[in-house]
Amino acid sequence: MIRTITEQDWVSEYTKGKKNPLPVVLGTRGTWTGNRKPMIILIGFTIEDVLVLGDIYGVSHHPVREMKDQRVAYYAINIIDKKKVKEIIEEWKEQ
Repeated sequence: MIRTITEQDWVSEYTKGKKNPLPVVLGTRGTWTGNRKPMIILIGFTIEDVLVLGDIYGVSHHPVREMKDQRVAYYAINIIDKKKVKEIIEEWKEQ
């Protein structure tokens, strides 16, 4: 059975017990979707971290979302361009 989890739930679980969580890239296996289309989400716990990820993946011009819940605040950039998502997934497969 596949368990569906939201971005906020994933980040909350990821940060549990971590004093200084590292930035992450969600969706590199093609399993993260939005509107049933694969997407990549860059997540940083400082604005600088998410902007550096944006530079690395060539999407620093994309809008940055600031997300907050009871436990954690983070910044995120969505990558939804099909060609760019496929390119990132392929790049991660090589690692």
